[in-house]
Amino acid sequence: MVRSVLGVVVGAVVWMLGFFVLALLLAQLWPDYAIHGRQWTRQGVFTFTPLMACCNLVFWVLAEIGAGWGAGRISKRREAVWVLAGLVGIYLAGLHFVFYWPRFPWWYNLGVVIPAVPAVLLGGKLAHSLHATGRKAATANAK
Repeated sequence: MVRSVLGVVVGAVVWMLGFFVLALLLAQLWPDYAIHGRQWTRQGVFTFTPLMACCNLVFWVLAEIGAGWGAGRISKRREAVWVLAGLVGIYLAGLHFVFYWPRFPWWYNLGVVIPAVPAVLLGGKLAHSLHATGRKAATANAK
């Protein structure tokens, strides 16, 4: 039980920080992205170009996969990954379908919310499959 709760908490932290770390890295490499990012954080104005917004969507998916992987790796339980996926999905749906809908392009809101739950579950599946592969390899080496 403790591992499951810890897995969900770590997964949520990885998800929250993952996007921002990736966005900060891109801002270092792409100064125009940094300008638009600062406009969003300071004024709440979405001025990203479609290419920049697509980069954001990719960053969200990567962060969600990492979150699911972290939750699955720590908890070693599918249920913990499902809980994290549900929490992320509910949070993003409320945020992007209610609060941010008029502030972002419709396609961006859909692009953040729709892949969220499947991406977290994919991360959990990767953690489980890599764990199972490692276990099989260890068993084969022991023989």
